[in-house]
Amino acid sequence: MSDLKGVGIGAGYFSQYHYEAWDRIDNVKIEAICDLDKDKAECVAEEWDIPNVYEDAREMLEKEKPDFVDIITPPSNHFELIKLAADLDSAIICQKPLAPTYEEALSIVEYTRKREVRFMVHENWRFQPWYRKIKAMVDLGEIGDQLHFLNFRMRTGDGWTADAYMDRQPYFRNMPRLLIYETGIHFIDTYRYLAGEVSSVYARLKKFNKEIKGEDAGIVHLNFTSGAMGLYDGNRYNESRYEDDRYTFGEFTVEGSGGTMRLDGDGNLSIQKLGKSIQRVDYNHEKRGFAGDSVFYTQQHFLNGLMKNEPFETNGSNYLRSLKVQEAIYKSAEKNSVIRM
Repeated sequence: MSDLKGVGIGAGYFSQYHYEAWDRIDNVKIEAICDLDKDKAECVAEEWDIPNVYEDAREMLEKEKPDFVDIITPPSNHFELIKLAADLDSAIICQKPLAPTYEEALSIVEYTRKREVRFMVHENWRFQPWYRKIKAMVDLGEIGDQLHFLNFRMRTGDGWTADAYMDRQPYFRNMPRLLIYETGIHFIDTYRYLAGEVSSVYARLKKFNKEIKGEDAGIVHLNFTSGAMGLYDGNRYNESRYEDDRYTFGEFTVEGSGGTMRLDGDGNLSIQKLGKSIQRVDYNHEKRGFAGDSVFYTQQHFLNGLMKNEPFETNGSNYLRSLKVQEAIYKSAEKNSVIRM
């Protein structure tokens, strides 16, 4: 089978995980990279043996004629780049946040649908190996036939200093929405993956670091149509007790009618069936790439979908459901009330 030809737009901090993962995936070759900062793009291209470098995305797409484009830029220019790629019949995988507003995200999804191009949001959280294992065990009924409660506690500790986020993603400082829009959306999608669709939300959001614009802490309560409940307790200000606070990003508990599963910050997973002792769950995970190599697994899923003409888990229409929950969370926090979906 011949390799698919890809190109990348973006050479910022997180792009390193994308290009490193593409370098390890069979049947694909990244032939070009584009960034407004050509020097930065050339450094990335040299590191990952990418032969061609551009400053202009249209020029790159017209000359290279790729099978797909990987968009790894801030959300403000996603729609422009997606329209450009769709008009030139390239399949698209695009980083999140998808767009500055829900309305623009909806326009993106409708545009790709109208142009009949394959489109996937690079939502890598659900592809982290612990969530794939938890999902498989839940589906097998290992903790009963009814989910009761999902509870995630996140502390990243990267947002407490006066110059918070400057060394990695400085644009975080000026986002009017931060915790839920940039980080919490991962958990919304993952909770939907594990427990199904959300029926209502209640949220309280706060800003602890006065030097940034958006919220950096919050507690979100979710109800699901399945009858399960969920709690997301997120905070980018205070620190984790784990040496690598960005491996699992925190601690997760999943309770069901037949027992409990627990994930710690080192990726250790255990199960405690009702009336039984705690047992360690053996599964494969490794500290490679980003958060259990989830970028690799996400991009492998995208490539498999392209090559086999299979649907993407995080396609546009599916991802809009997560964004509707995101909008409900902000509305709940604003009104201090339960918002029904």
